[in-house]
Amino acid sequence: MVPDSVINVERAKNFTNILKNGDIQPVDVGDIIELRLPSLYDREKIKNAQRFFRCNFYAMMFAMYLGVLSVLSIPSILNVLIHTNKSSSNVNAYKRYMRTIYHTLSWFRHDLTPGTKAWKSLEAVRKFHFSADRSAKHSNVGSISQKDMAITQFGFMGFVVLSQKQLGIQGSAKDLEDFCYFWKVLGTLVGIRDEYNLCCETFEETRERLEIVQHEFFTPNLTNPPNEFEIMTKYIVNGLRCFDPFDSYNEIIFMLKRLSGVPNYFYLNSEIPENYERENLEIYKYSYWDRFVIWLGIMTRQFLLRFFIIRWFFNGIVHISEFLIRYFPIIAFFKFGYKNSYVDLKT
Repeated sequence: MVPDSVINVERAKNFTNILKNGDIQPVDVGDIIELRLPSLYDREKIKNAQRFFRCNFYAMMFAMYLGVLSVLSIPSILNVLIHTNKSSSNVNAYKRYMRTIYHTLSWFRHDLTPGTKAWKSLEAVRKFHFSADRSAKHSNVGSISQKDMAITQFGFMGFVVLSQKQLGIQGSAKDLEDFCYFWKVLGTLVGIRDEYNLCCETFEETRERLEIVQHEFFTPNLTNPPNEFEIMTKYIVNGLRCFDPFDSYNEIIFMLKRLSGVPNYFYLNSEIPENYERENLEIYKYSYWDRFVIWLGIMTRQFLLRFFIIRWFFNGIVHISEFLIRYFPIIAFFKFGYKNSYVDLKT
């Protein structure tokens, strides 16, 4: 359960029940998919959220990377993903998640209004979800529910809000509020109803809902993940090494479990509970090389990214990686062949 000191216990219980009931609530009803902007669409908030994303490009991309991996710990989502066969090999995962990256970047680089690249991207995502949902239902492997969509929404923005310091994300309270508003609008556009949308009218309630999802779903499922979790996440990490060849699977999973509150995945002294037996720390089970990589990642994100010049440097590296993977995917040439190397939103 969520600690009493963190959020209102009654609201936690109510929203947990709402989410669990959302397991039988579909995202789309009928055969017509229609995107509609919320009536109180605030373009200035959207623009500020996009600026916030740009200023923290490296840290944001890493946060979303962890989030995408985290949702695979949810059995209902994992089952549908396995059924689609879009991520069940290194090359398939490469193409699937490079498209996810391109979709996400289009949302942060264009207006969320009809006719824009972002709007067309969101229409494509809705159609993909619609098709995957129908196929999964037909094969009796589950469906894409309101609960699954809400949990996936956490994957894209939850760690940014709950683990801002650990990820090295720099910004004001207003930046975070506008970021949550951005995802509230996106949630609505991809079919999440208001009662399931993790992003609410106030930042405090949004944070509460995110805490609930983390403690009720991610912490237990990442403590005891499904059998297919490891192999599917390895496909993703191996595939996306074409984007970042320095990715370490062990470091990524350690960070994911650390930020998700999995027992014994502490690192800094300030995180370790009083009277805790340090020999139980998971970090001691890793090789010396893995420990060094984990230390380097934590030092970079949690301490060095406080400085503008360091953020500028790492943001620049990600921009260069994006340029190369779009136009000269050299690593993918060698790993997957020329035909599979180029990925766009139409393929």
